[in-house]
Amino acid sequence: MVDQANLELFKNAAIPQTVIDYYILTLFEFNPTFNPLKVPGSFLCSPEVPSSAYSSAREADTIKILKELEKSCNGTEDSEVSAVLASNIETFTPETFSTLGSASSGLSNTKISSLSPTVMVSSLSTLGSINDGSRLESLGTLVAGVPSKTIENIPATELSSISQNTVFVNNMIAAPTVIQQIFVQKIISLDQSAASVVQNVPDAMATEIPSSLLVFSGPVDISKINKKTWTGEQAAMFFESLGETDFDTEKLNPTVLQGFTCNTVRKMKKKRVRGLIRSCRPRKGRAKVKLEETQLTCMYNQLKGNLSQDFADYPSDMLIYLNIKDVQCANCRSYFTALGAADFTVASSVLNKDSGLFSEAQNCLGISGVKLSGGDVEVLGNMVCTLDSSYIEDSDSLILEKLKACKDLSASQVAAMEKLLLDVTTWNAKTLVDLGELPLYLTENFWGKFKSKTKKRFLKTFMPKQRKKKVKKSKLKKLFKHISARKTKRGAGCTVGNITQVTVSDNAFPFGYDLTQFDLCLDIPVLKDSLDSICQKVDDNDFQTVILRKLNEAYPSGVPEEQVQVLGSVSRVATLDDISKWTITKVDTLAALVKTEDGSWEAAKSSNPTTYYNLIRPYLGGAPLTDVVELSKQNINMDLKTFQSLEPNVISKLTAMDVAALVGANLPDLKVFENATAVETWRNLLTQTELDTLGVGLTTIRATPTTAPPNPATVKTTKGKATTAKTVKTTPVNATSGGAQLAKHPTSMFLAALLTAVLLQLLQ
Repeated sequence: MVDQANLELFKNAAIPQTVIDYYILTLFEFNPTFNPLKVPGSFLCSPEVPSSAYSSAREADTIKILKELEKSCNGTEDSEVSAVLASNIETFTPETFSTLGSASSGLSNTKISSLSPTVMVSSLSTLGSINDGSRLESLGTLVAGVPSKTIENIPATELSSISQNTVFVNNMIAAPTVIQQIFVQKIISLDQSAASVVQNVPDAMATEIPSSLLVFSGPVDISKINKKTWTGEQAAMFFESLGETDFDTEKLNPTVLQGFTCNTVRKMKKKRVRGLIRSCRPRKGRAKVKLEETQLTCMYNQLKGNLSQDFADYPSDMLIYLNIKDVQCANCRSYFTALGAADFTVASSVLNKDSGLFSEAQNCLGISGVKLSGGDVEVLGNMVCTLDSSYIEDSDSLILEKLKACKDLSASQVAAMEKLLLDVTTWNAKTLVDLGELPLYLTENFWGKFKSKTKKRFLKTFMPKQRKKKVKKSKLKKLFKHISARKTKRGAGCTVGNITQVTVSDNAFPFGYDLTQFDLCLDIPVLKDSLDSICQKVDDNDFQTVILRKLNEAYPSGVPEEQVQVLGSVSRVATLDDISKWTITKVDTLAALVKTEDGSWEAAKSSNPTTYYNLIRPYLGGAPLTDVVELSKQNINMDLKTFQSLEPNVISKLTAMDVAALVGANLPDLKVFENATAVETWRNLLTQTELDTLGVGLTTIRATPTTAPPNPATVKTTKGKATTAKTVKTTPVNATSGGAQLAKHPTSMFLAALLTAVLLQLLQ
């Protein structure tokens, strides 16, 4: 196995890489201590070389390995290998950093902190002082870690200058959203005219431009606009101008086309509108145009009476809303083929489009029973995502390929899918990869057929992809639960292996640890040193609770701000008591806490109304109506001083019952303070009949009933729309990326309170 002649034999270029990988896997299983320097350099590029093969290498050999990796493999992208190699080096010089290259990412925080400042400055000269644009540009990928305050202190003219550097912009895109927003705001501050904003802001960062600044006073240069990436809300601001130009609609990028609405096309000629609709059709090699239901129904209404039977010329999602009478019988198959590319989740459930369209498809394709042929499945396409388990279980195996495109799958669909997978004992890590996104849904019934080693190898490549795509945390939590389900023997201590920085660097981490072993094997010094990596990779709620408990042990007075910034989804399992002890003084920290991809803030955070209310009371002046109404259900007995501090437009929309529930035991004080401005204004908006229900003797000057105050239950909030705050009293949580999403629940007011405090400090 380890004969040098065998190793030379595998240098033959005709040998498939899969065979070489298998040989390498077997080689190190046969001899785990085999010296990696004895294999051909190209072998080191194989993912089958275990990181443990490098762990015993001396510093001199480690340098040789690093040079060979750079020569044969262009460095290493395996974070676990980087951690092992970096840990082998004791003496650091500028030359060492040069040799480490990308493997420098494997250095622990403790190791970095122990390095000589002279070495750091010599190796990373830009880290010594960052106070101008040129130094910021020279940071390269490290710019993602620059604090927002640093960006704010750099002159806007210098930021505008370096924004022309494509490499710098690509690095900036990797930075937190709040950093990108401040960067764009500084550039915009030089000239806020729409034309200048479009000209000056980098194309890839245009989504951070406030929509209000995209109102053009003169002609619109569509060619410049078309080079940038936009949100649908932004595109709607300038979409109307497309009717005033002869710009070829076929060349419009998908994000510009998102601006199509009945309002933005109302002045356009019918031919132009039809051209824009056609431009939204699916096209190979181009991203799909994301359209909402109102846009799709608008398109259909614009085409009524002028629909062609070439259905591939229309946005696939729009075809969901076609009346089947619009489809000639001879063309029904081509209609359902085009419809198969649609996203069926865009249609409101009340429309029952799923069952209705499938029924029509059955009639068209002659489908009877629950067995679908390969041809049927090919035509139905994404419609298979709407089918119940009986169809999945009995259909051609091609249905698995189509199910990969589904945004979600029900438990019954997953069960049927697992039955269709047949004999999984013949599967391996590669065939698991071929399943695409389906492993996210598979249960322990499926994963139980695989060896732990196979599952770990699969996770090492699967998990980084999911995290990069920002897959919902709820899906990752389910995956970890199902793939880790196994019985473990209880031991007196850590039996799986102490968690180290190298362990954490494994992309499959924490696979292999159950809750008990995770707790026993994770030491506080390692947690503090590798908190960022651990928080990124641990998705299970129970594991996350262990992390927070150990952090509280490490920092009895509260978790420091630098640590809070990297908690990610771990922050979502924190109690209000935990949160109240966090150190938060920077916008960067708040922005990190409200990232939507880290999950929602659960209702459990307000399970103790008294503690919760006491925390947020000083900041309720900025609370929106929906949050105040929700708070009234928590039995918090709001005092009249706090009540009067609420936004006037919020108080004016509260019903008598809302206020009664809000002030609770303090209800009689409404009579005491009836002449206070806030109370007087509110009572004079209500009828006497409404006030009488309170039973405290309040009166009103309103003589006759008119329109009643709006029912809070009907008040709509805008999802995910960031607003530009002119005063601190606007909903403060909206000032950071994803903040508006948190406003759906009163827990968001705690974060809003924190952000309000930060904004007040910044405005002083």
